[in-house]
Amino acid sequence: MKYQVFSENEWIYPDSPLTVANMAELYTPRGADVCFQILTDRELQAGEKISFDFELQGCKAIVYQLLPATVPLNSHAKMLCTTDYESVKHFVTRKAPFDVYEITRPLDDGETEAGRAAFYVRIRVGNDAPVGIHRCALTLRVGEETLTLPVSVKIYNVRVPALPDSEFHMVNWIYYDRLAKDHGVEICSDEYMEILDRYLENQIDMRNDYLMIPSGKPVRDGEGKVIDFDFTHAEIIGNRALRHGFKYIMGGFVARFKVWNDPDHNLLWDRDVTVTSIEGYRQLKIYFTRAYECVLRNGWTEHYMQCLVDEPQFPNSPAYRALSGICRKCIPGVIVNDPVESSELAGAVDIWVVKQAIFEQYIEDYKKLQASGETMWIYTCGFPGGYTMNRVIDLPLVASRLPMWLCYKYDAPGFLHWGYHVHNPEGRRDTNYHTDGVSYPAGNGHVVYPTACGVWNGVRAHLQRAGAVDYELLAILGKQDKAKAMELIERVCRTFDDYDFSAEALDETRHALLESIG
Repeated sequence: MKYQVFSENEWIYPDSPLTVANMAELYTPRGADVCFQILTDRELQAGEKISFDFELQGCKAIVYQLLPATVPLNSHAKMLCTTDYESVKHFVTRKAPFDVYEITRPLDDGETEAGRAAFYVRIRVGNDAPVGIHRCALTLRVGEETLTLPVSVKIYNVRVPALPDSEFHMVNWIYYDRLAKDHGVEICSDEYMEILDRYLENQIDMRNDYLMIPSGKPVRDGEGKVIDFDFTHAEIIGNRALRHGFKYIMGGFVARFKVWNDPDHNLLWDRDVTVTSIEGYRQLKIYFTRAYECVLRNGWTEHYMQCLVDEPQFPNSPAYRALSGICRKCIPGVIVNDPVESSELAGAVDIWVVKQAIFEQYIEDYKKLQASGETMWIYTCGFPGGYTMNRVIDLPLVASRLPMWLCYKYDAPGFLHWGYHVHNPEGRRDTNYHTDGVSYPAGNGHVVYPTACGVWNGVRAHLQRAGAVDYELLAILGKQDKAKAMELIERVCRTFDDYDFSAEALDETRHALLESIG
């Protein structure tokens, strides 16, 4: 069986050629994961048995079968998608449609699927793993054939903080109604809770430590007037999330503009009611009062934040300020955490989660706000398109990891992406999410794939976790030598539009990062 080892930071494809039978050369801190990929010339039959052995003190290997996902449409140079390959060939990896190894299926999760044998190997390095260079091997048994692959692991004397002690924070939204629909279960049923636990475990494994919980549900009288709000679902999810180890739970959104340049925001449950109207105030006062009662009833005071609006814009910043004032009146001391596209929200938001393009466009404003003590995070989503660093499948894979390096550069200790598990019905066969007649870039809506009993990571989910670890390492080095940390970042990325597409460059720089930590 012929094989080749590939970096965790590069895409491989079902038609990728094998050029060299190389070894896996890995560099890792303690308390982290180090990964690599294996492509072979072996064709698997459905259900064929695969097993593996790996022995290294203080370490545990997890091997996944790599499965292809399909990209039907390329990303557009500005936003959404295109069929005009010539206009985007300078930044996309391949001409759509194409298949790429994106899905990582644990070998212990049922039968293997037919196709070219490709594997994703994750080595979990314990906090007490022995420091030094270790020569070992990964033995894979595929049917009647055995592959023994040499592995070199250099473990550095630096520990990545466990999630409770982390300096970096991440959020991927769970859409609870969609989760229930994807798995064919009723919300709050026993089956729903079992599936939800798998998703929460996966989020914690990705180093997501903040979770948005469901918004309260309006209660109406016989004439349709909102008279109360029910937080039962939010309460159940919030308590479950805290038991799983999330640091903060965030109350769901309550309002949003209808059109981006509207001067006001409208209630999510009554779209014709604005937040600055008397009726809007009446409903919001009931809403936030009930939310605060839920917080006090469950002892969430030290673990609760509130989200208000998804992406408030410059034209509706004054309305956002009014909404925030109502919230703060009803929930004393609450921390407001929102994805924003405005720099005119000072005093109304506490954690500014700023879109990458907006942050760089108005960077001087945001730097002044940071200098006054404001906390900034970064988020990416489906826009802007083109080669702007984003977490989509037809961009180079490093674009899923490097945003966290720029988070450190920009003093932004948190990262958000909305897309965690939002799929088309075709799932892996169509990774361009379609809604309301619009197609979003491949993988923009998801990094995981639902299964009968839980969820599988995409390769990009592993890279998001790796990026969070990179931030922690940069923070460790930054305390010793901030200039060196910044110099290493500049080697691979300067801005979200100026970065090195090369997996080799990222691998070399990450190695240099570990070597630089004293």
